[in-house]
Amino acid sequence: MIQIIANIRSRYRWALLAIAILSTATALLIQYMLFVQKDDAHIINVVGKQRMLSQKIAWHSNALITETGLDTPLHLAVLEQAIAEFTAGHALLVQQQANGGYTYLNDELVSYYFSPPVNLAQSAQAYLDKAQLIVNNRNARTVDQLFQVADSEALLKDLDGAVTLFEQHAQQKSQLLSYLELSFWFTTLALLLIELKFIFRPMEHLVAATINKYQQQKAQVEQISHYKERFIARASHEFRTPLQGLVNSIEQLQLPANQQQVQKQAKYCASRIVTMLDELHELQQFNAGQWQLKPVMQNLLTSLESVITPFNYACETKNLQLEVNLSADLNQNVMLDHKRLQQVITELLSNAIKYTSKGLIAISVNYRDGQLHIAVTDSGVGFAQNYPYLNLDSADSDNNFQGLQTGLVRVQHIISAMQGGIEFKDLSPHGAKVKIRMPLAELESTAEPALLPASLNCLVVEDNLLNATILSRILSNFNYSVITAENGLIATEKVTENSFDVIFMDLNMPVMDGFQAIDIIRQELHSMTPIIVVTANTAASDLERTYDLGANAHVYKPFGVSEIEKALIHVFDKG
Repeated sequence: MIQIIANIRSRYRWALLAIAILSTATALLIQYMLFVQKDDAHIINVVGKQRMLSQKIAWHSNALITETGLDTPLHLAVLEQAIAEFTAGHALLVQQQANGGYTYLNDELVSYYFSPPVNLAQSAQAYLDKAQLIVNNRNARTVDQLFQVADSEALLKDLDGAVTLFEQHAQQKSQLLSYLELSFWFTTLALLLIELKFIFRPMEHLVAATINKYQQQKAQVEQISHYKERFIARASHEFRTPLQGLVNSIEQLQLPANQQQVQKQAKYCASRIVTMLDELHELQQFNAGQWQLKPVMQNLLTSLESVITPFNYACETKNLQLEVNLSADLNQNVMLDHKRLQQVITELLSNAIKYTSKGLIAISVNYRDGQLHIAVTDSGVGFAQNYPYLNLDSADSDNNFQGLQTGLVRVQHIISAMQGGIEFKDLSPHGAKVKIRMPLAELESTAEPALLPASLNCLVVEDNLLNATILSRILSNFNYSVITAENGLIATEKVTENSFDVIFMDLNMPVMDGFQAIDIIRQELHSMTPIIVVTANTAASDLERTYDLGANAHVYKPFGVSEIEKALIHVFDKG
């Protein structure tokens, strides 16, 4: 693009330069024409004045010869002035240049002035000499010296001819200059056409081709971005489906005391995988501009304990001490995006453990003055040693610390969305402290916990046998009856044949997917049975579509007993 702009700029400059040169030349030509016309007018005026002066010379010369009296000095003075002006005018007309050429005479005028039959220069000089003789011989003037009418008329006729020739010469020059001006105009027009064809038209094609090229590249990038988003969504789905079985299997294991540590390790690893999948999902939402807070009313202390507990194992493996100080007044229901708050806690504790090789990890959370205060302290390298995860340039980061390296950006985005602030501080002699504060509405006293319905007839629509078995086992532990369907088509048939209190619906299934099944249940079967979507698909557009079709709630895979219980309470507590 820079090369294209430079090319366009260069062509545009050449076009402007050519137009400027022609415009300047035209302006100079017009100025020259005005000067020539002014000079020609002056010369024609001088030639015309020569005729009047010739008549004045003849009349006053004759007056000096034939009249005597008081007017003689006046006639003499006027005659001398006329002779002087005629002589100066004649000298101007026949003025020669340094190269011998004449300034104001063309070839025709040169012949008219200096060659027979007219020989105007000689006639004019003789006329002047005769008048000068009368002026000089004041006491010897005779009748023979009188200017005859024929002589005066002959000179006057020759001067008229000179005026005509000078006028023709001026017209020729004016016509020539007009032709030159017209040629300049045609040249300018031709130059504009040439610029249009060879500069602006190719420039237009070049710009259009470049824009088309970049539009194709943009479309290709958008397509790649779309493929990337779909790949992340599919990868997340494919990871979450087997994770469902893994997480449930770990929870169901009955191990002796000496193997409890292994079970704890497995739970921690599974939770870390789920966290990374959530992180990828968050990045996908950021890129698509779909990220937003989702506040729910939930117990704050429970949310904090559930996210902090898995880090006991991580601290034990590095021989670190984990101190947890959660204020008792946090045991209240709070309208907050608890999931995003858990992501913040997870990121801060993960980084503290990463950069601490020995010593202490501490987290304290309390509520005061209308704000939630969170502090995570460690005895690690501290910020003076340049925490790698604070460096947003991944090319310069320390590869000894692994991870997706998106945590800090996400934390800052979440805290900003919650209208809070985050502060990083070094501790002496070593270690770091991260402090977070965010505004929080007044805590509500914990009400009586909502209870699950005593009995429900449940329909589980799931093509994956393992997931169907896990969900059926959880529902059976609630003493609910369960019927399963392998796809949406079978589910619609069972809804027609049976009466269900709740339907758990997967989305990605063969034969008929969950979207179509929900639509048929609501629009064709006119069933208002609550539908809880159970899916590994985290795309916001897909979830929004399910709610538009008539779903009541959703649960992400992998899920546990608590997630199913919350979804049921959410559906039936709202009636």
